[in-house]
Amino acid sequence: MDHLLFLAQERAESVQLSLRSASSHLVHGLQSARDGAREAYNNSLEAIKQQRFSKELAERIRELLIKLKEAISAIRPSELYEKCLIFFLTEVTRTHIYFGGVCFLVGGFVGLAVGLRLRSCIVAPQRMRAVVANSYRGIEAIGIVEDVVAPRITEPNQVLIQVKAAGIDYLDIKIAEGYGRVLRKQLNKYNPNSDGEFPVVLGRDCSGIVVAVGKAVSRVEQGDEVWLAVPFYHPGTLSEYIVVSEDLVAPKPSKLTYEGAAALPYSIMMAWDALVSQGGLGPETSSGKRVLVHAGVTGVGVVAIQLVRAWGGNVTTTVSSRAAPLAHMLGADDVITYDNSNFDKELMLREKYDLILNTVGQVLHDSCLKYCVPGGVVVTTSASHLVSDSYGYVMGGLYSLYMRARYWFTKSPLVTGGRWATFEVNGTVLDAVLPLVDSGRLQAVVDKAYSAQDAEVAFAHVAKGEQIGKTVVRFSINSPVRNLGMAFWQDH
Repeated sequence: MDHLLFLAQERAESVQLSLRSASSHLVHGLQSARDGAREAYNNSLEAIKQQRFSKELAERIRELLIKLKEAISAIRPSELYEKCLIFFLTEVTRTHIYFGGVCFLVGGFVGLAVGLRLRSCIVAPQRMRAVVANSYRGIEAIGIVEDVVAPRITEPNQVLIQVKAAGIDYLDIKIAEGYGRVLRKQLNKYNPNSDGEFPVVLGRDCSGIVVAVGKAVSRVEQGDEVWLAVPFYHPGTLSEYIVVSEDLVAPKPSKLTYEGAAALPYSIMMAWDALVSQGGLGPETSSGKRVLVHAGVTGVGVVAIQLVRAWGGNVTTTVSSRAAPLAHMLGADDVITYDNSNFDKELMLREKYDLILNTVGQVLHDSCLKYCVPGGVVVTTSASHLVSDSYGYVMGGLYSLYMRARYWFTKSPLVTGGRWATFEVNGTVLDAVLPLVDSGRLQAVVDKAYSAQDAEVAFAHVAKGEQIGKTVVRFSINSPVRNLGMAFWQDH
């Protein structure tokens, strides 16, 4: 016991010696600071004497410096140290020490828990499945990958959607061959959800469920079933998740399955642009109009036939013999089969048309003009060549500068509404045709539905050009995704 007391006394003396040493250093430091302040004060006074200030200003500064000198002189480091030492030796008890230690431990654990919680929120970007083109080698470059970074909401008007089914358009094959590559490459520089030129996610339309919405979104809510289409320069829909601007989205018709809803949106946009925007037709202007739809069982043709018939127009279409029954079911008044007859001769026997919709391409352009009435309209839905795709080094550099300038002035290069495209892509068009879908006058035609792992087979089927209606890819099993951007726009 005596030995323990001796050790405790020795330790206390050691601590006291350390405190005295520390206090002497503190006193020396404070004295040095006071001397420095005094020297600065004297220098300031000397400087004031040498300056040509007004008497009133010099007097005020002199008074302030005198008060500062008195305050510095009142500091007694030794007295401060003595008071602190007496306080700790006489006022601080063992209970205070225990209580302070407990608070220190509790605060440490709370801080550690909060830190771990914050760290858990900063997770690595999740990955998802997507059908992509890894180069511009055409159909050979298309494949399904599992490690595409899942998109996040980065703007207050964006919507995060879990894709249930997505449609394949023939334009996707052209994109895999390089269509729109220059514009897409430039726009990707300003898209936080893009990691470079490749991979290019394919797909032009889809249906799914809203997972999260930005702060400014008003058209849809979390949990809503939606359908949508995106322009060619936008990241595609053939992925488990997609982020789009709300003006591209519309509530999905309740009568359509996910597969049916995925087969229509992009075709509706193209048909609407051809018939309404360029052809001048519509619910009030189509009655009695004669319309010819070439290849009427393509994705666009199916929609065009049904729209014209619903608006009271007369429809003639050209199809293969195996698709003729479907063309009649869709409402075509006159069906010409091109595989067992000469449809040019057949068309010569008929009255000319107010509007001809050419879904085949340039090869039928002259023929279309021949069978159109004077003042009539011929519209093609095949993708036209983009001038930017042929830009070389010089023009490409100037184009890049133009894009950069547009971004800095508008802060939104990824504009919606189709202003980078040849026709408008907008969710309001889907709202306009919703009554026709609900009444059964506009139906989806799904040629085949493939699972996501068979996407390459699906594209090979589309490339043959034999599909009737639309080919669809199902994303039936979707893993949950953490959307870091969603929390920002909902909470701030």
